[in-house]
Amino acid sequence: MFSNRLHRQTTPLLLLLLYILPLWSSNCSFIHVASFSPSSCGIRIRFGASASCVKRHQRIFPSITHTTSPSRYHYPQLKIQMDDENDNSTKHKIDSILEQVDPLEIRLDATLLAIYVLCRFLFYDVTTGVKQSPGWELHDAIMLLQTFSSAIVLSALWTLVGVFGTGLFQYDATNDDNNVWKKPLINAIISTPLWVLIEVAFGWPTAGVFWLESTGGNRDLGGSFLGDQEWSLLFTLMGAGFLGVGFMMVLGRYLRQYIA
Repeated sequence: MFSNRLHRQTTPLLLLLLYILPLWSSNCSFIHVASFSPSSCGIRIRFGASASCVKRHQRIFPSITHTTSPSRYHYPQLKIQMDDENDNSTKHKIDSILEQVDPLEIRLDATLLAIYVLCRFLFYDVTTGVKQSPGWELHDAIMLLQTFSSAIVLSALWTLVGVFGTGLFQYDATNDDNNVWKKPLINAIISTPLWVLIEVAFGWPTAGVFWLESTGGNRDLGGSFLGDQEWSLLFTLMGAGFLGVGFMMVLGRYLRQYIA
């Protein structure tokens, strides 16, 4: 009897509380009623809101407020903010690296690399023997364009490794002795194998043409095709590219720093 009277008296109060709480917490993200049972006079309310709103709930209704520590999975806007901060930090690192780069050093190195690639092609063309028909042909123009493409690829690889890898083009390292021989050799070790592989894959002169002539016109670089002879030829081309580029860049940087 007493329990039924208590239920009838507390039920309107609980319903009024459920009506007032959403209005009172309009600045919060949401309020979720986990369970409500008039027979047992029990109610559990879970708040998912900002930190300031949760603190205000805890201060006013400490007995019914239950919160968990915020995480990026509970709050999508927090995850987006953290991702934006990571993107900004990465962009800031890239900007700080690019601010320390000396564009003049990049242009000088790119010029040396282009000269090396063109001289390499000229030496190959002279040593191939006399042409059957004198004069320029379409095949000659195509090979020259491929040589220019090879020079552009080598310059791009050299620049990327020097900017983001070895720090070859930094302002504060311009007069460093390591920039004369150590860093250029490291740059050559990383960039020239990739450059030779691109030449071989596309059949560009000089390494690509030499590869096609030695393997019977096969451009397949898969493991099933490469035998001992092909692997030996590929490593020989890479080694020759490394020695040529490394010697050219060390000599050019030595002349620029100590003689020019």
